[in-house]
Amino acid sequence: MRENFELRIREFGKLKQGWNYGKGETFSDELIELAVQLAKRYFKAYGLSVSGAPKEDGSIDLMFNKSDHFMDITVSPGSSAVSLKYCKGIGKNKLEESWGTVEIAKLDDILSKFDEISGG
Repeated sequence: MRENFELRIREFGKLKQGWNYGKGETFSDELIELAVQLAKRYFKAYGLSVSGAPKEDGSIDLMFNKSDHFMDITVSPGSSAVSLKYCKGIGKNKLEESWGTVEIAKLDDILSKFDEISGG
C-alpha cells in the first residue's frame, strides 16, 4: 500500500512557528498547494514513489524515487525556482549530484530525464 503523500504534505500546514525544538518556520497554504500539485503531477506521469518532508526554513522537500534512483526537489516560499539533487544507489556505492536550481516551468523536462535514467 502506498503512502498517502498528499495528506502528509497537507499536514505541514498545521505546524506552528518553532515546530522543530524551537526552530522551524510555518508553511504557507500556497506553498503546500504547489508541493501537493507537483507531487501528484509526477506521481501520475511517471509512477514514481513520492514522499515529502518539512524543512526548518519553511520550504518543502519532495522526494521522488524509482528503483534505486532518487530525486529531491526543494520548493521554497516565494520562489518560482526549485533546487534539485539526484542520488543513485545506497550505502558505499551511493552517487549524489546537485542538479542546481531550475524554474518550476522546466520541471517536466527534468523529471522526464530522471524517468529515463531510472529505467522508465
